[in-house]
Amino acid sequence: MPSLDGYDTILLASPIWNVRAPMIMTTFTEALDFRGKIVHPITTYAMSGLGTTERDYAASCPGATIAEGLAVRGEEVKDADTEVEAWLRRIRLPVR
Repeated sequence: MPSLDGYDTILLASPIWNVRAPMIMTTFTEALDFRGKIVHPITTYAMSGLGTTERDYAASCPGATIAEGLAVRGEEVKDADTEVEAWLRRIRLPVR
């Protein structure tokens, strides 16, 4: 697995399936050391927004700060540029 040593902020992106990120995301997060990192969940969804991702990542990324996430309805992804850019500005990450 790759090292996260060179990163302070991590974006974890996935769809939401039945209110949760796919199990592979938990497998991925449990295999890495997120201590001292800021984690922002990003999801696409049909009905449940971020679902339980914040709680799930808090459990599978011990020592990380779970910060503001972003949830975009799957059908609206292609038109979500403004929403994504506003979110990136709020969390103080570069926009394009």
